[in-house]
Amino acid sequence: MIKEIKEEVVPCEICGHSVIHNEYGLYQDCPQCGWRRGGDNVELERQWGVSYPMLVSLSHAREQYRQGLPFKADFDEFVRGLLFYSEMLFDYQGETYEAYLYRDKEFEPYKFVFCCAEFLQEYASEQEFREKANIQGKRLKDIWDQVQDPRYM
Repeated sequence: MIKEIKEEVVPCEICGHSVIHNEYGLYQDCPQCGWRRGGDNVELERQWGVSYPMLVSLSHAREQYRQGLPFKADFDEFVRGLLFYSEMLFDYQGETYEAYLYRDKEFEPYKFVFCCAEFLQEYASEQEFREKANIQGKRLKDIWDQVQDPRYM
């Protein structure tokens, strides 16, 4: 016997258009604005300053939608996403880059690792990562407007 999945229509968190939400907590992608919802983004923004699976925070996404801009996380949201999820990706000039948190032993502080096929950089702290992570000498935070598709891994 096939169980019928219970569904309800709820408003999109960004534009208010109707989307379907089912009993398993899954949401339809919004056909109006393209927002993808994965859970309680209000709580995620309150605790972490991000959303899931879109990364860009709700408040920032609403602002981007009002301005007619595509959804894109800023550098601060990317770093907060890294702290929340521990593994992130983005594209820059046709190359995919990865950032992740790593530690050798359970009680050691996390290291911030930034890498691609060509290099690997390690940073001892969030602040050091924010200030020094770079691609060919260009600080990541300074070229962020050229980065494409920042996302969870």
